[in-house]
Amino acid sequence: MENIIEQENLVNQDVTFPVAYACYNKDLQTRLDSTSGGAFTTLATYFLKEKDAVIFGAAFDRNCNVKHIRVDTLDDLGRLRGSKYPQSNVCNSFLEAKAALDSGRAVFYTGTPCEIAGLKNFLGRKYENLFTMDFVCHGVGSDLVWRGYNGQFKNKGEIKKITFKAKTHGWKKWYFKVDYQNGNVWQRRGSMTMFMRSYLSYANIRPSCFECHFKGLQRTSDFTISDCWGVAESNQNINDNKGLSALLLQNDRALLIFDVIKDNLEYLGYDAEELMAGNWTAVKSVKANPIRERFFTDAFEIGTIESLKKHFKPSAKNWIRYYYNRLKGKEK
Repeated sequence: MENIIEQENLVNQDVTFPVAYACYNKDLQTRLDSTSGGAFTTLATYFLKEKDAVIFGAAFDRNCNVKHIRVDTLDDLGRLRGSKYPQSNVCNSFLEAKAALDSGRAVFYTGTPCEIAGLKNFLGRKYENLFTMDFVCHGVGSDLVWRGYNGQFKNKGEIKKITFKAKTHGWKKWYFKVDYQNGNVWQRRGSMTMFMRSYLSYANIRPSCFECHFKGLQRTSDFTISDCWGVAESNQNINDNKGLSALLLQNDRALLIFDVIKDNLEYLGYDAEELMAGNWTAVKSVKANPIRERFFTDAFEIGTIESLKKHFKPSAKNWIRYYYNRLKGKEK
Protein backbone atom coordinates (compact mmCIF):
# COMPACT_ATOMS: atom_id res chain seq x y z
CA MET A 1 0.00 0.00 0.00
CA GLU A 2 2.75 2.43 1.00
CA ASN A 3 4.60 1.81 -2.27
CA ILE A 4 1.65 2.95 -4.36
CA ILE A 5 1.11 6.08 -2.26
CA GLU A 6 4.80 6.98 -2.25
CA GLN A 7 5.13 6.49 -6.00
CA GLU A 8 2.21 8.73 -6.92
CA ASN A 9 4.45 11.78 -7.12
CA LEU A 10 6.64 9.94 -9.62
CA VAL A 11 3.88 9.81 -12.23
CA ASN A 12 4.42 12.11 -15.19
CA GLN A 13 2.73 15.39 -14.27
CA ASP A 14 1.74 15.92 -17.91
CA VAL A 15 -0.70 13.00 -17.82
CA THR A 16 -4.29 14.04 -18.52
CA PHE A 17 -6.90 11.93 -16.78
CA PRO A 18 -8.73 9.80 -17.48
CA VAL A 19 -6.23 7.62 -19.30
CA ALA A 20 -8.18 5.25 -21.56
CA TYR A 21 -7.61 1.72 -22.80
CA ALA A 22 -9.52 -0.87 -24.76
CA CYS A 23 -8.55 -4.16 -23.17
CA TYR A 24 -9.36 -7.75 -22.35
CA ASN A 25 -8.10 -10.38 -19.92
CA LYS A 26 -5.64 -12.80 -21.52
CA ASP A 27 -7.30 -15.75 -19.81
CA LEU A 28 -9.95 -16.83 -22.31
CA GLN A 29 -12.31 -18.50 -19.83
CA THR A 30 -12.29 -15.45 -17.56
CA ARG A 31 -13.09 -13.32 -20.55
CA LEU A 32 -15.93 -15.55 -21.75
CA ASP A 33 -17.42 -15.60 -18.25
CA SER A 34 -17.34 -11.79 -18.12
CA THR A 35 -19.84 -9.38 -19.64
CA SER A 36 -17.14 -7.48 -21.50
CA GLY A 37 -13.40 -8.18 -21.51
CA GLY A 38 -12.79 -9.17 -17.90
CA ALA A 39 -11.21 -5.91 -16.71
CA PHE A 40 -12.99 -6.17 -13.35
CA THR A 41 -11.58 -9.65 -12.69
CA THR A 42 -8.09 -8.45 -13.57
CA LEU A 43 -8.31 -5.62 -11.05
CA ALA A 44 -10.04 -7.63 -8.32
CA THR A 45 -7.49 -10.44 -8.64
CA TYR A 46 -4.69 -7.92 -8.19
CA PHE A 47 -6.27 -6.51 -5.03
CA LEU A 48 -6.89 -9.97 -3.57
CA LYS A 49 -3.42 -11.32 -4.32
CA GLU A 50 -1.23 -8.28 -3.86
CA LYS A 51 -3.12 -6.24 -1.25
CA ASP A 52 -5.04 -8.90 0.69
CA ALA A 53 -8.02 -6.67 0.02
CA VAL A 54 -11.71 -7.10 0.71
CA ILE A 55 -13.78 -6.90 -2.48
CA PHE A 56 -17.35 -5.58 -2.55
CA GLY A 57 -19.69 -5.86 -5.50
CA ALA A 58 -23.13 -6.88 -6.74
CA ALA A 59 -24.16 -10.54 -6.69
CA PHE A 60 -27.33 -12.62 -6.88
CA ASP A 61 -28.59 -14.01 -3.59
CA ARG A 62 -30.39 -17.35 -3.16
CA ASN A 63 -33.68 -15.73 -4.21
CA CYS A 64 -32.15 -14.35 -7.43
CA ASN A 65 -32.26 -10.78 -6.14
CA VAL A 66 -29.25 -8.48 -6.35
CA LYS A 67 -27.29 -7.30 -3.35
CA HIS A 68 -23.76 -6.17 -2.52
CA ILE A 69 -21.64 -8.84 -0.88
CA ARG A 70 -18.13 -9.14 0.51
CA VAL A 71 -15.60 -11.42 -1.17
CA ASP A 72 -12.27 -12.42 0.36
CA THR A 73 -11.13 -15.23 -1.93
CA LEU A 74 -10.57 -15.88 -5.61
CA ASP A 75 -12.99 -18.82 -5.45
CA ASP A 76 -15.90 -16.47 -4.69
CA LEU A 77 -14.93 -13.77 -7.16
CA GLY A 78 -17.10 -15.24 -9.91
CA ARG A 79 -20.24 -14.19 -8.01
CA LEU A 80 -19.36 -10.55 -8.67
CA ARG A 81 -18.58 -11.05 -12.33
CA GLY A 82 -21.09 -9.99 -14.98
CA SER A 83 -23.67 -7.23 -15.31
CA LYS A 84 -26.72 -7.12 -13.04
CA TYR A 85 -29.31 -4.61 -14.20
CA PRO A 86 -31.73 -4.46 -11.23
CA GLN A 87 -30.88 -2.14 -8.36
CA SER A 88 -28.49 -3.74 -5.89
CA ASN A 89 -29.29 -3.67 -2.18
CA VAL A 90 -26.06 -2.40 -0.64
CA CYS A 91 -27.22 -3.94 2.68
CA ASN A 92 -24.48 -3.62 5.30
CA SER A 93 -21.67 -3.30 2.76
CA PHE A 94 -20.90 0.33 3.72
CA LEU A 95 -20.57 -0.68 7.37
CA GLU A 96 -18.48 -3.73 6.48
CA ALA A 97 -16.23 -1.67 4.22
CA LYS A 98 -15.68 0.90 6.97
CA ALA A 99 -14.83 -1.80 9.50
CA ALA A 100 -12.29 -3.32 7.13
CA LEU A 101 -10.78 0.08 6.35
CA ASP A 102 -10.54 1.00 10.04
CA SER A 103 -8.76 -2.30 10.72
CA GLY A 104 -6.14 -1.37 8.13
CA ARG A 105 -7.21 -3.69 5.31
CA ALA A 106 -7.43 -2.53 1.74
CA VAL A 107 -10.93 -2.38 0.26
CA PHE A 108 -11.87 -2.53 -3.42
CA TYR A 109 -15.49 -1.39 -3.68
CA THR A 110 -17.32 -1.58 -7.00
CA GLY A 111 -20.71 -0.17 -7.95
CA THR A 112 -22.63 2.47 -9.84
CA PRO A 113 -21.22 6.02 -9.71
CA CYS A 114 -23.93 7.04 -7.24
CA GLU A 115 -23.18 4.04 -5.02
CA ILE A 116 -19.51 5.02 -4.92
CA ALA A 117 -20.50 8.59 -4.02
CA GLY A 118 -22.82 7.24 -1.33
CA LEU A 119 -20.05 5.14 0.15
CA LYS A 120 -17.64 8.07 0.30
CA ASN A 121 -20.27 10.31 1.87
CA PHE A 122 -21.00 7.61 4.43
CA LEU A 123 -17.33 7.21 5.33
CA GLY A 124 -16.99 10.94 5.87
CA ARG A 125 -13.25 11.08 5.31
CA LYS A 126 -10.61 9.93 2.88
CA TYR A 127 -9.10 6.48 3.34
CA GLU A 128 -5.83 5.80 1.53
CA ASN A 129 -6.60 2.06 1.65
CA LEU A 130 -9.93 2.48 -0.18
CA PHE A 131 -9.95 1.79 -3.91
CA THR A 132 -13.10 2.16 -5.99
CA MET A 133 -14.40 1.28 -9.43
CA ASP A 134 -17.60 2.45 -11.09
CA PHE A 135 -19.03 1.66 -14.49
CA VAL A 136 -20.88 3.42 -17.28
CA CYS A 137 -24.52 3.18 -16.32
CA HIS A 138 -27.69 3.65 -18.40
CA GLY A 139 -29.66 3.73 -15.18
CA VAL A 140 -30.69 1.41 -12.38
CA GLY A 141 -33.41 -1.12 -13.18
CA SER A 142 -36.38 -1.51 -10.86
CA ASP A 143 -35.98 -4.17 -8.19
CA LEU A 144 -39.79 -4.40 -8.07
CA VAL A 145 -39.97 -5.30 -11.76
CA TRP A 146 -37.10 -7.77 -11.49
CA ARG A 147 -38.68 -9.59 -8.54
CA GLY A 148 -41.91 -9.93 -10.47
CA TYR A 149 -40.12 -11.07 -13.61
CA ASN A 150 -37.73 -13.62 -12.14
CA GLY A 151 -40.52 -15.56 -10.42
CA GLN A 152 -41.37 -17.33 -13.68
CA PHE A 153 -37.87 -18.81 -13.75
CA LYS A 154 -37.76 -19.76 -10.08
CA ASN A 155 -41.02 -21.65 -10.53
CA LYS A 156 -39.37 -23.95 -13.11
CA GLY A 157 -36.70 -25.31 -10.78
CA GLU A 158 -33.71 -24.48 -8.62
CA ILE A 159 -31.60 -21.86 -10.36
CA LYS A 160 -27.84 -22.29 -10.53
CA LYS A 161 -26.91 -19.10 -12.34
CA ILE A 162 -28.46 -16.10 -14.09
CA THR A 163 -26.48 -14.33 -16.81
CA PHE A 164 -27.82 -11.10 -18.27
CA LYS A 165 -25.31 -11.02 -21.11
CA ALA A 166 -24.23 -14.55 -21.95
CA LYS A 167 -21.87 -14.84 -24.91
CA THR A 168 -23.70 -17.84 -26.37
CA HIS A 169 -23.29 -16.37 -29.84
CA GLY A 170 -20.53 -13.87 -29.15
CA TRP A 171 -20.11 -10.61 -27.28
CA LYS A 172 -22.25 -8.45 -29.56
CA LYS A 173 -25.25 -10.80 -29.73
CA TRP A 174 -25.75 -11.21 -26.01
CA TYR A 175 -28.29 -13.60 -24.52
CA PHE A 176 -30.22 -13.63 -21.25
CA LYS A 177 -29.55 -17.07 -19.81
CA VAL A 178 -30.83 -19.08 -16.85
CA ASP A 179 -28.91 -22.22 -15.84
CA TYR A 180 -30.75 -24.68 -13.59
CA GLN A 181 -29.24 -27.09 -11.09
CA ASN A 182 -30.71 -30.04 -13.04
CA GLY A 183 -28.80 -29.04 -16.17
CA ASN A 184 -31.68 -27.38 -18.00
CA VAL A 185 -31.06 -24.03 -19.67
CA TRP A 186 -33.45 -21.25 -20.67
CA GLN A 187 -32.03 -18.55 -22.89
CA ARG A 188 -33.22 -15.91 -25.29
CA ARG A 189 -31.71 -13.02 -27.18
CA GLY A 190 -31.49 -10.34 -24.47
CA SER A 191 -33.23 -7.65 -26.48
CA MET A 192 -36.22 -9.97 -26.93
CA THR A 193 -36.85 -10.55 -23.21
CA MET A 194 -39.52 -8.47 -21.52
CA PHE A 195 -37.33 -7.28 -18.65
CA MET A 196 -34.52 -6.05 -20.89
CA ARG A 197 -36.98 -4.53 -23.37
CA SER A 198 -38.47 -2.51 -20.51
CA TYR A 199 -34.98 -1.54 -19.32
CA LEU A 200 -33.51 -0.63 -22.70
CA SER A 201 -36.57 1.47 -23.53
CA TYR A 202 -35.92 3.45 -20.30
CA ALA A 203 -39.32 2.63 -18.84
CA ASN A 204 -37.88 0.39 -16.14
CA ILE A 205 -35.39 2.83 -14.57
CA ARG A 206 -35.38 4.85 -11.36
CA PRO A 207 -36.61 8.48 -11.75
CA SER A 208 -33.35 9.88 -10.33
CA CYS A 209 -31.43 8.29 -13.21
CA PHE A 210 -33.06 10.65 -15.70
CA GLU A 211 -31.20 13.53 -14.03
CA CYS A 212 -28.04 11.71 -12.98
CA HIS A 213 -25.51 13.93 -11.21
CA PHE A 214 -22.59 11.58 -11.85
CA LYS A 215 -22.19 11.71 -15.61
CA GLY A 216 -18.89 12.61 -17.26
CA LEU A 217 -15.65 10.88 -18.15
CA GLN A 218 -13.84 12.21 -15.08
CA ARG A 219 -15.05 10.37 -12.00
CA THR A 220 -14.23 10.31 -8.29
CA SER A 221 -13.55 6.56 -8.53
CA ASP A 222 -10.09 5.22 -9.26
CA PHE A 223 -11.31 3.16 -12.23
CA THR A 224 -14.26 3.25 -14.63
CA ILE A 225 -15.19 0.30 -16.85
CA SER A 226 -17.77 -0.40 -19.54
CA ASP A 227 -18.43 -2.36 -22.68
CA CYS A 228 -16.13 -1.01 -25.35
CA TRP A 229 -18.59 0.01 -28.05
CA GLY A 230 -17.44 2.41 -30.74
CA VAL A 231 -14.03 2.99 -32.29
CA ALA A 232 -12.24 0.05 -30.64
CA GLU A 233 -15.19 -2.23 -31.44
CA SER A 234 -14.33 -1.94 -35.14
CA ASN A 235 -10.60 -2.55 -34.57
CA GLN A 236 -9.99 -6.20 -35.44
CA ASN A 237 -6.57 -6.04 -33.80
CA ILE A 238 -8.24 -5.88 -30.38
CA ASN A 239 -11.84 -7.05 -30.93
CA ASP A 240 -12.54 -10.69 -31.83
CA ASN A 241 -16.15 -10.71 -30.52
CA LYS A 242 -15.23 -12.53 -27.31
CA GLY A 243 -15.54 -9.40 -25.17
CA LEU A 244 -13.82 -6.04 -24.92
CA SER A 245 -13.67 -3.63 -21.98
CA ALA A 246 -13.17 0.11 -21.92
CA LEU A 247 -11.00 0.96 -18.91
CA LEU A 248 -10.54 4.52 -17.68
CA LEU A 249 -7.77 5.27 -15.18
CA GLN A 250 -8.93 8.26 -13.17
CA ASN A 251 -5.83 9.19 -11.14
CA ASP A 252 -2.15 8.58 -10.43
CA ARG A 253 -2.54 5.48 -8.33
CA ALA A 254 -4.83 3.86 -10.90
CA LEU A 255 -2.10 4.48 -13.46
CA LEU A 256 0.46 2.81 -11.22
CA ILE A 257 -1.78 -0.19 -10.60
CA PHE A 258 -2.39 -0.56 -14.33
CA ASP A 259 1.37 -0.74 -14.83
CA VAL A 260 1.38 -3.77 -12.52
CA ILE A 261 -1.58 -5.62 -14.08
CA LYS A 262 -1.06 -4.78 -17.74
CA ASP A 263 0.85 -8.00 -18.46
CA ASN A 264 -2.40 -9.86 -17.78
CA LEU A 265 -4.21 -7.83 -20.44
CA GLU A 266 -4.22 -7.28 -24.16
CA TYR A 267 -4.73 -3.55 -24.52
CA LEU A 268 -4.60 -0.52 -26.80
CA GLY A 269 -4.47 3.08 -25.64
CA TYR A 270 -6.96 5.66 -26.89
CA ASP A 271 -7.95 9.24 -26.31
CA ALA A 272 -10.69 8.98 -23.68
CA GLU A 273 -13.32 10.91 -25.63
CA GLU A 274 -12.60 8.92 -28.78
CA LEU A 275 -12.81 5.60 -26.95
CA MET A 276 -16.03 6.45 -25.14
CA ALA A 277 -17.86 8.05 -28.06
CA GLY A 278 -19.84 4.84 -28.49
CA ASN A 279 -20.94 4.98 -24.83
CA TRP A 280 -22.92 8.21 -24.78
CA THR A 281 -24.56 7.35 -21.44
CA ALA A 282 -21.16 7.95 -19.85
CA VAL A 283 -21.75 11.68 -20.24
CA LYS A 284 -25.51 12.10 -20.69
CA SER A 285 -28.58 10.86 -18.83
CA VAL A 286 -31.22 8.85 -20.64
CA LYS A 287 -34.70 10.31 -21.12
CA ALA A 288 -37.75 8.77 -19.52
CA ASN A 289 -40.04 6.75 -21.75
CA PRO A 290 -43.51 8.42 -21.80
CA ILE A 291 -45.02 4.99 -21.13
CA ARG A 292 -43.15 4.63 -17.83
CA GLU A 293 -45.91 5.95 -15.56
CA ARG A 294 -48.55 3.75 -17.19
CA PHE A 295 -46.25 0.73 -17.01
CA PHE A 296 -45.70 1.07 -13.26
CA THR A 297 -49.35 1.87 -12.59
CA ASP A 298 -50.29 -1.34 -14.37
CA ALA A 299 -47.58 -3.24 -12.48
CA PHE A 300 -49.27 -2.29 -9.19
CA GLU A 301 -52.81 -2.83 -10.46
CA ILE A 302 -52.58 -6.00 -12.56
CA GLY A 303 -49.17 -7.37 -11.55
CA THR A 304 -45.66 -7.01 -12.90
CA ILE A 305 -45.78 -9.90 -15.35
CA GLU A 306 -49.09 -8.78 -16.85
CA SER A 307 -47.79 -5.23 -17.18
CA LEU A 308 -44.62 -6.49 -18.87
CA LYS A 309 -46.71 -8.58 -21.25
CA LYS A 310 -48.99 -5.63 -21.99
CA HIS A 311 -46.22 -3.16 -22.75
CA PHE A 312 -43.05 -5.12 -23.61
CA LYS A 313 -43.89 -8.58 -24.86
CA PRO A 314 -42.37 -8.88 -28.35
CA SER A 315 -45.07 -8.81 -30.99
CA ALA A 316 -45.24 -11.10 -34.01
CA LYS A 317 -43.87 -8.19 -36.03
CA ASN A 318 -40.93 -7.85 -33.62
CA TRP A 319 -40.11 -11.55 -34.00
CA ILE A 320 -40.40 -11.46 -37.80
CA ARG A 321 -38.04 -8.48 -37.92
CA TYR A 322 -35.68 -10.19 -35.49
CA TYR A 323 -35.43 -13.41 -37.54
CA TYR A 324 -35.21 -11.48 -40.81
CA ASN A 325 -32.27 -9.45 -39.53
CA ARG A 326 -30.72 -12.62 -38.14
CA LEU A 327 -30.91 -14.34 -41.53
CA LYS A 328 -29.47 -11.26 -43.23
CA GLY A 329 -26.67 -10.97 -40.69
CA LYS A 330 -27.96 -7.57 -39.57
CA GLU A 331 -28.99 -8.57 -36.06
CA LYS A 332 -27.91 -6.07 -33.41
